[in-house]
Amino acid sequence: MKNSTGFWSVISLLLILGCEPPESTLRRGAGYDYFPLEAGRYIEYEVGEVRYTVTSSVPNRSTYFLREVCGQPFIGTTGIEQFPVERYKKSRPEAPWVLDSIWTAYRIPDRAVRVENNVAFVKLTFPLNDQSSWNGNLLNAKPEEIYQVQFGASFPARNDFPKSLTVVQRRDSSLVSLYKRNEVYAPGVGLVYKEDIALEYCQEASCIGSGKIDSGSSRIMKVSKYGKE
Repeated sequence: MKNSTGFWSVISLLLILGCEPPESTLRRGAGYDYFPLEAGRYIEYEVGEVRYTVTSSVPNRSTYFLREVCGQPFIGTTGIEQFPVERYKKSRPEAPWVLDSIWTAYRIPDRAVRVENNVAFVKLTFPLNDQSSWNGNLLNAKPEEIYQVQFGASFPARNDFPKSLTVVQRRDSSLVSLYKRNEVYAPGVGLVYKEDIALEYCQEASCIGSGKIDSGSSRIMKVSKYGKE
């Protein structure tokens, strides 16, 4: 009887696993393909920025374009293989790309890291699981900031990247301010969407709670093209 019980337990487990949707199976994997690193990979973004100031009733809006190219890997001072990320920028679609900066990125068994302007951020931790969290500033001197993974969260290009995940980096809101920062990653592509919003609302008695923006900025970055050179 004991052996029979064990047999049917195994069968039941196999049936449960077999009926799980593909996305559940994907979540149990390490998830390295959400942060692909390969020489020659490139990805382009359209970036929209809005800046608000107390001295003007009209916000300053701008659009520009970014192109990131993954270069040949090298061994850093810590002995970890790293990839240079060449970042190009232009203000108009027809303009030539101009080198803006060079960042670096690397991936080790338990995390993916980008060094942006000499500041290292833990972008993802592995294995990827829904609601998993970590300190994004673990490798720098900034205050602790807890990032959290959310599978299935909506964003403007969700239909183009149905298996994407969102990393909620900051979400604070009140009557007087809004701070929101999210990054969205898709398997085989990497970062496909990013929003960084920091707004200060009017705090005078006549307008507090109205949502009137006194100062701050909004930056939305959307993928427009990706591939390999």
